[in-house]
This record gives sequence, structure tokens and C-alpha cells, in this order.
Amino acid sequence: MKNVIGRIADYWYVPIFVALMYLMWAYGESQYDLGHSTAQAKGDKALADLREEHQKLRADAAEQNLVLYRQQVERANQAELVFLDAQDEIDRLKQQLTQERINRVSTQYTPARGAAPVAAPRFVVTCGWLRDFNAALGATTPAPPGCRAYAGSQEAAWPAPSSDAELLESGITAADILAHARDYGAWALAIRAQLNALIDLHNKDKP
Repeated sequence: MKNVIGRIADYWYVPIFVALMYLMWAYGESQYDLGHSTAQAKGDKALADLREEHQKLRADAAEQNLVLYRQQVERANQAELVFLDAQDEIDRLKQQLTQERINRVSTQYTPARGAAPVAAPRFVVTCGWLRDFNAALGATTPAPPGCRAYAGSQEAAWPAPSSDAELLESGITAADILAHARDYGAWALAIRAQLNALIDLHNKDKP
């Protein structure tokens, strides 16, 4: 019996060793868990910070794009206002010519300073003159019935140069020519106003 007890006493350190091993394992496990949770926390924070940075960059880019868009809209609105003002001025001039001036300056004249106005002589515009007038403006209008190449022709062709038909009276009056110039001028001024507005808008877009 004593021998058995003696042998057991010889191994008294085994439980202590086991306990120490368990404590070391438990400590290592806790340290692993602590390290894992710390690393995960750091990773989660880094990911959250990265997402926040990306969101801020996207927000900043969206804000800059919105500012640029508003600037472009403002420039476009300003260019449109300039064009509309020019168009109003063209319309006022056109209306003034139509209502007040074309008939007055086309149907009467004053023979001398201080004299009373009298009826203007008949203003003759030949078919050839009207043909060449339109050609000079780049217009491709058909010939009126009285100016067609052949009498009674259904084809609206202008008489040929040096033909007898080009010297026929076209029936166009001085007032008609001035009215045409009014309309053509309004068209040309509107085109110029549009071009100027586009040029201004393009120049404002330059850095």
C-alpha cells in the first residue's frame, strides 16, 4: 500500500502540468479570439472609412457636376434672352416698316425740297430684273405667270437671258421689293442673332 501511495506521490506534478497546459491553452484561445476580434474590428472600421470616403467623393463629384450644369443652364438662358431681345427688335422693325413706312416711301415723292408730295411715277420692274434679283439673293422662287418663259405655260420657268420675255413687266412694285427686303432682312438678322448667341455661349464655356 505504501508503495502505491509512494508511486502516486511520485506523479504529483501531473495534475499541475495538466492544469498549466489547460491554462496556457485557454490563454492562447482567448488571445486568439481577442486578436481575431481586434483585427476584424480594425478591418470593419477601415472598410467603413473607405466607404465613407467613396461616398464623399461621389457626393463631391455630383455637387460639382450640378454646379457645372447650373452654370451651363444659366449661360444658355442668357444666350436665349439675348436672342429673344434681338428677335423682338427685328419684329418691331418689321412691323414699323409694314404699317408706317413702306407704302409712304413707295407711292409718293417730293419733286423738290419744300414741295408738296405727289404720286410717284409707275415703277417698272421687268421679268429679267426680277429673275436676276432673286438669283443675286440665292433664291430659287418660280417665275410668276406673267414672267414665264412662254405665254400660258404651266411650267414656272424664268425667261432666258437676252430673250424678249425677260423685258416684259413683272407687275412687281417698289413696295413689293421693299416688303421683300423687309422679310429677307428679318430672316438674315434672325440668323445673325442666333449665330451671335451660339458664339457667346461657346466662348463662355471656354475655361
